Amino acid sequence: MTIRLVTDSCSDLPAGWVREFGITVVPLHVVEEGDRAVSTAAVTPDEMAAIYSDLLADPECTGIVSVHLSRELSRTWQSASDAATRFGGRVMVSDSRVAGMAFGAAVAQCAWAAGRGLGLSATYDLAERLCRGASTYAALESLEHLRRGGRISALAALFGSALAMRPVIVLRSGAVDLAAKARTTTKAHERLRALLRDEVSRGDVLVVIHHHEAPDRATEMAAEIRKETPFPERVVIVEFDEVLAWHLGPGTVGVSVTDLADTEFPIPSPSPQDAD
Repeated sequence: MTIRLVTDSCSDLPAGWVREFGITVVPLHVVEEGDRAVSTAAVTPDEMAAIYSDLLADPECTGIVSVHLSRELSRTWQSASDAATRFGGRVMVSDSRVAGMAFGAAVAQCAWAAGRGLGLSATYDLAERLCRGASTYAALESLEHLRRGGRISALAALFGSALAMRPVIVLRSGAVDLAAKARTTTKAHERLRALLRDEVSRGDVLVVIHHHEAPDRATEMAAEIRKETPFPERVVIVEFDEVLAWHLGPGTVGVSVTDLADTEFPIPSPSPQDAD
């Protein structure tokens, strides 16, 4: 008897991790008109309910913990919450309040722990704890893609009129904030590493380098961060999924940091999409 984990594709979980831990990933999509991507789409409550129903039809599945992209960024959490009401408490839904592997790593750890016997409420509590301590930083080439996706109002006031600058943003606790800005991409990446230094140096974290169409920059970022942690094997590289990539734009390099609840957690090897 076990608890199953459900998440969405903005968790950025690599396929190998999904298979290893038996996680169900619900795809979110970029909506296209003609040859142009114009928006993104969440799943509906009925779609989520169908997924939960299929999983619970297995007599070995005694409950589901469903962890999703911050509700400040997507309607997916709301759809999951609405669907969960149909299953009499057997489905518990968590708003990660973050994005990318900041919550993907939490989901993977929860699936591993559930596979070792952790119960429904305890698995949900673990997801909540890990996500609350997680964060994602991203060095963008510009704010244009966030502007297009309607995610820029608060950032615009912080960023001012210096549109030639490279912004470094941070997403944690459901809020997107401007963490730093620099005149060049190289300087922006230096600022990003400086912001992360205290978090990665303590070692009991999983660090994921994200990128969109910037594999060389991601590899360089990973190499530099590995020098600053006592556990370089806990630094992996994973591409942004298509939805986050659409909002952030090409050339973006991000870093997600998530606590390790148990240092025995088996990070799948070889590290997915790691160019080292």
